[in-house]
Formats: sequence, C-alpha cells, structure tokens
Amino acid sequence: MGTSSARRAPTSWFWRRAKGAATRYLSPPEGVGLEAREVVARYLAALGEDAGSGSPDLLAAFRLTRKAAQTLGAFAAQAAPRKEEAPPVVAGRLLEPDGSLEGAVARSALAAVLQDFGGAADAAPAAVVTRFLAESLYQRLALDLGEPLEATSRSCSHWRQGLAGLKGWIADAAPEEPEAPGSPEKWRGLAGWTWVTLTLEKMLARLQE
Repeated sequence: MGTSSARRAPTSWFWRRAKGAATRYLSPPEGVGLEAREVVARYLAALGEDAGSGSPDLLAAFRLTRKAAQTLGAFAAQAAPRKEEAPPVVAGRLLEPDGSLEGAVARSALAAVLQDFGGAADAAPAAVVTRFLAESLYQRLALDLGEPLEATSRSCSHWRQGLAGLKGWIADAAPEEPEAPGSPEKWRGLAGWTWVTLTLEKMLARLQE
C-alpha cells in the first residue's frame, strides 16, 4: 500500500513497544486501540533509546535536520522559490545528500514543504521552518513504523487515514513560534541554530507527554 520503502527498525524493547503501538493503532484487539499521540510518544522513546528518552537527548538524532531547517529559514527570509523549478530541485540545492536516513528524510521533507510554499502568511520563515520540522518527524516515523502500520491496515484508505492521524497529531504539537531571526545571515548563524533547536525541543517535549 505504498510503504515498500519502510525500513526494518531495530528490535530492542523500546522499538518493540513502538511497533506494537503502531499495530494496535490500526488494528486494535477487541476494538480498543491506541491514539496517535501514544504511537508518537512510544516512537520518540525508541528513537531516544541510545541517548536517553529526554527531549535534549533526542535532539542529537535531528542534528542534520536542524541544519537543514536553518538553511530553509534563510532561504525563506531571502526570497520565494522560483516557480519554474520543481521543489525536489530546490530541496537538493538546500541540502546535499549524505547517504544517511536522516538526510534522505530531511531532503524529502524539504521538498514537501516547498511544494506548499506560497502566500504571505504561509511563506513566513518561522512558519515554513516549523512545518518542515513536523514533516521531517512524521516522515521518519512513517519509515520506521511503516511495516507494522501497513501490515495491520484493512485497506489503503484505512492506512492513509491512520497516517493522516499521526501527521496531524505531530503538526498540532508545533509550539508557538518564538521571535525568529530576521535576516538570512542570522538564520544561518547561532541565532538560527538556537531558534530551530528550541522549537524542535518544545515540539518533542509536547509529543512525549
């Protein structure tokens, strides 16, 4: 049903809990399932297993994503994308591939966000970067838990509905944006890194509650 690219995540206890949550989310025993928020929380616990389950530790798993977010913020602060260029092309210019899973997800998330990049409000750098962070986390979860989600779906529409629920929950957890850097130079520097890190930290903390 479209998740053939889903990877086989580790099989430790935390990952088994995350996969079990994904299974119960779409195919609950006796009609009693888990909510999207529980699936996301258990997934984040699995992601942070090696470094610890706190939000500051989880940030280490998104270092490349945060760098990409900085670049996206600078890009949005400088100019809108050229409409004749496809979003994947622009995304490729903002983030060069490094062969890692995080890099592949970040590049795909950049393309997805740039696809919807338009309108004065939507194009505000802070809003664009926040959407990118949420999209990156969603796509990474879909890759890691895609196999159990697909295996327990009753139909393609059921699968899509389940993914939409997870994506919506992650997007709703985006925090109120603090005052963002004003210029492309600030986005690329310490101010941008600090803003992105703080925003992602708040998002992860909400999703772990």
